[in-house]
Amino acid sequence: MFTLADICNIAVQIEHNGEAVYRRAAGQATDQELARVLLWLAEEERLHGELFAAIAKDRKLSSAQAELEAMGRALLQDIVKSQTFSLNQQQINQAGTLRGLLDQSIEFEQDTIQFYEFLSGFLEDQESIAQVALVIAQEKGHVRTLEAMRVVEKPMHSGLRA
Repeated sequence: MFTLADICNIAVQIEHNGEAVYRRAAGQATDQELARVLLWLAEEERLHGELFAAIAKDRKLSSAQAELEAMGRALLQDIVKSQTFSLNQQQINQAGTLRGLLDQSIEFEQDTIQFYEFLSGFLEDQESIAQVALVIAQEKGHVRTLEAMRVVEKPMHSGLRA
């Protein structure tokens, strides 16, 4: 069974991965509006990562517990580091349309919402519960923003550089 700190550390890594993919995609964007939205999403993911890191750090642990959690954290981060749930840089690079990129991003955001809803069940203090609820609401806002953008189908060359 994972500890709350383990789950928060997984969330930090997921947010870091999402941020990195959004930043790389923004760097490849030829469409200014798309680049702006991707950078906004990257910044949101960075802030979410900081929030989850703070939740994990706010707990008081004995030195033995801290040592065990550090080992568990390192192991879980190695496992999760290369995974971004369903947001994958190679798939983004191979996407033929802006809609394909947006569809992948929406799927990633929905996966993270499900994970954070799961995480909420492990939280006990009301402040952490409220913070995670805020992140979930923001992730749902990301989905709405991405869904609004995919109304118009464009060839990828008008959205991202190969």
